[in-house]
Amino acid sequence: MPILEFPIRFENPIYGLAGIILGAIFVVLFRFSFKKLRIAEKHFELVKWRIVRRLVRTMNVSLKMGLMISLSFLLATPYFPTTIEVPVEEATEEQMAQYTVTVMLLMDVSYSMNYSDLKPTRLEVAKSMAKILVNKMDPKDILGLVTFAGEINDTVPATTNRTRVIEHIDNQTFHPSTAIGTALGTAIGALGAYEGGRAIVLFSDGKSNFGIDVTSAADEAATRGIPVFTVFVGTYGIGEADPIALEEIAGKTSGKFYEIRNDEIESLSVAVSQISHEVKVGALKGRYDKLIIEAKDYGTPKVVFSALLVAALLLTWFTGV
Repeated sequence: MPILEFPIRFENPIYGLAGIILGAIFVVLFRFSFKKLRIAEKHFELVKWRIVRRLVRTMNVSLKMGLMISLSFLLATPYFPTTIEVPVEEATEEQMAQYTVTVMLLMDVSYSMNYSDLKPTRLEVAKSMAKILVNKMDPKDILGLVTFAGEINDTVPATTNRTRVIEHIDNQTFHPSTAIGTALGTAIGALGAYEGGRAIVLFSDGKSNFGIDVTSAADEAATRGIPVFTVFVGTYGIGEADPIALEEIAGKTSGKFYEIRNDEIESLSVAVSQISHEVKVGALKGRYDKLIIEAKDYGTPKVVFSALLVAALLLTWFTGV
């Protein structure tokens, strides 16, 4: 059965319904008083006519009151649903929320992530950031997780179940070697099944020494339009930390490189807020030039209804109806 679609919508439909009812009453009263009045005058005796005339005057006052009350129709806040095109970079958070993106989180759990240059360890800082990011992303966005060292250790298929992702983040422990290229290849393969914007966020201290070539994996991500946002969790010069490798991955894929220098939770939260916004923008830019956004045109119906109501009020005033 087809659904009847009205070209106009209301933010407060109860007021709109009241306006429709009052409008219908106006039409009935106007027709009765304007057309039937002369007919009644010819058929009623003088006494009866005076009674009818009194009733008509009462209706006249009621009608004018009804018109004033019908102005409450505007309180329904009418609008015409429409669409606008917005460049991705200029879209607000609310506008971007109309689009769903799929993001794979990659977490390095190699032994080098046990260094304590960031307190208590690099891995614990990465876990904190990843969990904040999970909670910062729009609830409709789809998130997955891949943890890796020399091989893939744990995966969570992309899901809207935030609790499941966070539980797996909390359960990570250390393993030997680091295969960033392998992790990227796994994430790229997982994202292949999803439409819309896609992105990868990689938490690592940056030194890859095993598995698939990192450059090849980054080139593959770039070819598929999947930006990789790399988060350097460590201190250059301590252990095998290598921020340069992560910068190159982000640069090749139109992502962005972030370096975490402060392990305070407030600082991490501020950093992740920026990351979550830029990840969404980057994911959408990889798929769309402009966003088609559902919008509401309030101005046009307000002008139209105001003009109609004022015209109706003037009509009844000057006609004496």
